[in-house]
Amino acid sequence: MVEQLKQVLREQLALLQAATKVLEESRSRVASFAGRLGGELSVGERESCEALTSRFARLNDFLVQRVFRTLDQIELMDDGSPLDRLQRAEARGLVNSAERWRELRMLRNAIAHDYLIESADRVLRESLESSSELIETAERLVRYVGQKRYC
Repeated sequence: MVEQLKQVLREQLALLQAATKVLEESRSRVASFAGRLGGELSVGERESCEALTSRFARLNDFLVQRVFRTLDQIELMDDGSPLDRLQRAEARGLVNSAERWRELRMLRNAIAHDYLIESADRVLRESLESSSELIETAERLVRYVGQKRYC
């Protein structure tokens, strides 16, 4: 069973690295015109904004719902809630703060559920500013798994 979970984790890490790369590309693209956010944007720029928020939400979800859960299973932890997973990720040093990640989850929910159109600029700016935290978490996770020799 543990070997199967390690194989799942290897596959998840490959997906994680690909998702991290495309989020970084979107972040870089949107950062190049970030000073004009909230103003008039071209169709291509609006598409870049949509890609950024979508990729942010997907990577956030993938980390919390899949990868952190797989780590818990390998390390024989109870499944628990997403908050439990975040607290264990904080204890492992994968995230700086479970509380901050609760905020990132709320941002993910705002993206996923397409909340108020009036908050779209705020959600985009927060996604742009917070995407580096997801990328750093993914990098920490890869180092952690390597140190534990799970892959």
